[in-house]
Amino acid sequence: MKKYLVAIVIVSILLLPAVGASNLLASNKTEIKMPLNILEDDFTHGVFTEYVTTTECGYCPEASSQLYSIYDSGDYDFYYVSLVADANYKIYDRVKELDVPGVPDVYFDGGYRNIIGKQDDEQPYRNAIQQCGNRDVPDIDIDVNVQWKGNAILKISVTVQNNEPEDYNGYLRVYIVEIESRWNDVSGHPYHFGALHMPIEKSLAMPQAQIKPLGDSYTFTKTWIGALYGFGDITQDNVMVFATVFDPDSDHAVETAAATPTNSIDNGGIFQFTFFENLKIWQWINARAIRSNLLSLI
Repeated sequence: MKKYLVAIVIVSILLLPAVGASNLLASNKTEIKMPLNILEDDFTHGVFTEYVTTTECGYCPEASSQLYSIYDSGDYDFYYVSLVADANYKIYDRVKELDVPGVPDVYFDGGYRNIIGKQDDEQPYRNAIQQCGNRDVPDIDIDVNVQWKGNAILKISVTVQNNEPEDYNGYLRVYIVEIESRWNDVSGHPYHFGALHMPIEKSLAMPQAQIKPLGDSYTFTKTWIGALYGFGDITQDNVMVFATVFDPDSDHAVETAAATPTNSIDNGGIFQFTFFENLKIWQWINARAIRSNLLSLI
């Protein structure tokens, strides 16, 4: 009960008016693309942005439109996720960590730059992206691989490598997003890159230029079964996975990578699962059967 009360309080805070007003409509474009980094080819890393919003926020459609316009331009090495706080309790922990006072609230690189409220145009966001992209950050590489197993099941693999001449401690967060979100803003237009879940959150302790310190692999694999989290209806062409490493002290992002799912089918056309993946699926099917039987008794 305490958890739900906290969630209610957070939503109440988020629904408080932010500065300004919104009167523009969000874009409906859904083309899948990776940042092109055309104008700013000297960025030190991919800039990661967390856009906190709610479905009832009157000032958010304009912020949504401006952020997507920047992404769609391909001008920067720039990624963003929409944290729709009142529609998805699965991202509440991250919203609480960001200490959001109101919406729209946009956190560039984990809060290295933070812009709250309505903006007259997209230039403040562009300025923040450029400032973040020019930061000195550790030389960290991230590789993301996502396999579509069918039935809204993703096998996610993230490898993090430290290229620095010294040890580096960090924190890895992985976001599963819908490119065109199931949630609409107050104008009735869908959000873009709406965060569904954060399946991997992991502290990193990486000695210099090593991926496997102390015998532990820094390739993290997660089989994510969408139906277990209420997202059994996702489609392969409308989902992406973002992985970002954050500094543990400042919580500022230092590198980001993204991937869309590829098919995982053998030559016979049969989906292949490991023993543990099959066990998870069996547990899910069993749980559904139990729930169905209980409901039939009501």
